Amino acid sequence: MRMVRTAFTVAAAVLALGATPTPPPQIYHIVTRPLCSELHERIAPAIGMMLQNDTTIKKGPELFKQYNTAALYGSDVAAQNDPVNRDPGGGTANMSQNMALLGMENLIRPIANNIIAIQTMLDSPELRTATGRQDDDKRLRDIREKLLKALAAQNASLDIISGFVDTQQMADLQHAGEAYISSINPPDKSRAAATPAPNPLTSNPNYAGLPPNPYVIDPAAIPGLTLGYNPITRLLDALTWTMDQTQTRENDAAKAVMANAVFCSGSVPVSSPAP
Repeated sequence: MRMVRTAFTVAAAVLALGATPTPPPQIYHIVTRPLCSELHERIAPAIGMMLQNDTTIKKGPELFKQYNTAALYGSDVAAQNDPVNRDPGGGTANMSQNMALLGMENLIRPIANNIIAIQTMLDSPELRTATGRQDDDKRLRDIREKLLKALAAQNASLDIISGFVDTQQMADLQHAGEAYISSINPPDKSRAAATPAPNPLTSNPNYAGLPPNPYVIDPAAIPGLTLGYNPITRLLDALTWTMDQTQTRENDAAKAVMANAVFCSGSVPVSSPAP
């Protein structure tokens, strides 16, 4: 993975710094090819934002691990008597889960903003319209396609993170105020006998307050999945997979970018005599 990340970073650095040697002190008429112009004007900024997303998305797996560990093994003593942070299933609240969820929420906006900006840049008319040079058009289409594939993998990572955050926040909203209501109103003994309270050991907050589907497939029965499976582990595995896909696709794009950056650096300007 380190080699993949380095290749894409090097490509960005080459585009940012340029590879053309310093010209001698003469007056030149520089003829810029459309390919070389687009590499600096749009491709380089797009790669820069994708690298920013890589750094942000990389924080996701650790936050999922923190949330999972807190959900499975821990509860915060300080929150035991806090009705605001009480677990929707009736158990004890877990501040560590709340902090991990907040950390995930803070990842969403910068990733989404960059994805929108990158998509807009790659869809710009200047990059998609024929330049009049078929060779340049072919090279630009190839680079654009590879970057869009990498961007799609980043978007999948965003979907995993934002979808989980939305689900947990929906659960919080559906159960908001239940602790206050139960503390104010005395329990209805007749109704309680007919509808027992949910068992905190069996209640699953991953259903976002909705009743579980009675036909749900037991993940333990699916070949290839280990015992101890839970939805958080599944999301963590999925996020790791999308991150690996992103880096693989970025590596493919980096090869095309580097080859064309070298091609542009080999262009020889046409000199003209000084007046």
